[in-house]
Amino acid sequence: MQANQDTNPGALIEALRVTLAGRAPVVEATDGAKPAGVLVPLHYHDGAWHVILNLRSQYVSNHQGEISFPGGKLEPDDADMTACALRESWEEMGIRPEDVDVLGSMDAMHTRTNFLVWPTVGVVPHPYDFRPDPREVAEVLEIPLDAMLDGTAVRHEARLNADGTLIRRKAYVRDGHLVFGATAWILSDLIELINTTGTATGE
Repeated sequence: MQANQDTNPGALIEALRVTLAGRAPVVEATDGAKPAGVLVPLHYHDGAWHVILNLRSQYVSNHQGEISFPGGKLEPDDADMTACALRESWEEMGIRPEDVDVLGSMDAMHTRTNFLVWPTVGVVPHPYDFRPDPREVAEVLEIPLDAMLDGTAVRHEARLNADGTLIRRKAYVRDGHLVFGATAWILSDLIELINTTGTATGE
């Protein structure tokens, strides 16, 4: 199952733009959660769409060595959560806000570290001169959308809550790296959105 990429790569992007514009992001009210914005960057090359991620450095205060989207907590000068995501992407990876074609916002997600994360989907041109801040980013990574759509990159994780309940979620692998937790959950939501557009099956 492919994202209808080879014949018309722009179809996926326009379908996502329409889908995101036609829905209000779901936000769970969570007392005390800290708002944060992340960018879900897509770019097209070698006949396929890819999701851009980063490998967090060992110098950050949280989640060292994990795979994440560029992003961070909302600052007073941020106009909204999209502005937050774009600012953080510039600071972390050198992605200029004006270079991002913003498609829209996905559902907010509450993380186990008590952040309410707002994902913004955007397209970054290829090739691109990423300039990651080595204090925050150890490596820029990519996952082809097709590898998630056809299941070849999919794994499964299970996590035991404090109350004894078990949460089962998808995780993803790429080049020896495991993408799990909130980043994987956002990727799963993105794949569900793509499936709803019909472009994943070439419709």
